[in-house]
Amino acid sequence: MYDRTLWEPRPNDSLIYRMDGRTKIILLGFIALAAVIIDSPRSLLLLFWLVLFMHCWTKADFARWRILILFLLLSMWGGMVSQALFYSQEPRTEIACVIAPGTPVLGSLTGGVYLYREGILYGAQQALRSGIMLAAGLLVCWNTDPRQLLRVMVYWRMPYEFAFMLTTGMRFLPVVFNETAVVLTAQRLKGFKPMHSFSVNKMIQTAFQTLLPILARVLRRAEMLALSVESRGFGRGINRIKLLKWPVGEKLVCLVAGCLLLGLVVLKTLNSLQYNGLVYFPAWNYLYSFVVIWI
Repeated sequence: MYDRTLWEPRPNDSLIYRMDGRTKIILLGFIALAAVIIDSPRSLLLLFWLVLFMHCWTKADFARWRILILFLLLSMWGGMVSQALFYSQEPRTEIACVIAPGTPVLGSLTGGVYLYREGILYGAQQALRSGIMLAAGLLVCWNTDPRQLLRVMVYWRMPYEFAFMLTTGMRFLPVVFNETAVVLTAQRLKGFKPMHSFSVNKMIQTAFQTLLPILARVLRRAEMLALSVESRGFGRGINRIKLLKWPVGEKLVCLVAGCLLLGLVVLKTLNSLQYNGLVYFPAWNYLYSFVVIWI
């Protein structure tokens, strides 16, 4: 049976788990914004390794590392391949031909499909961005009680319905995987072997026989959850929640992270102004070079 606890937070003595929920949400937002602002592959790779180091810091077990690596490989590999195949900017260098122009039907429709060197590089850059966000998101999910996030979002006066929807989504993910495991186990006990044949008809049959029961069970659970929260007066008369005092050290960490993010925006703006010939200071050549290489 699938272990749904792999997706749920586990209490531990790491600094990240003990952090205030406000600090976690703010730092997660800063990391996501930094991943979008930074264009340098060197800096993106350093940020990616930093997030992975945080996973090591929380002493994540092998099962969670396996899930993280699997998700990273799937998302990053998919991004690189898609960009390598469909890169449309110029210049672009063909390194391999996937579908020749003379291929019947597909060749005439597409004009040929090629792998482009520039597409692979651009895809690697975008894959690093998605990998950073994915790893940072799992870091917060695995080391934060969803109720803590709900209290923080309500404290910040986010509409209770939206806050509840976000935290419920975090809690519902393990449920989906658990229901998938239940359906697959039941089918194996009945002698069903979905991977026994790789024919198209067999794959379609497998999809219908697996996805429909999973969807039905998940919808049934969602309906039960909706009736449960509605019977308890969902979203009615929600008072402002009081939180514990925000640690001064964590406030300083968020302040420093915010200043660094603001510095990135200023440097990118200055470099964009000089690149377009609007504002240029000759004495700042070293700063422009730093931005080009590292930002």
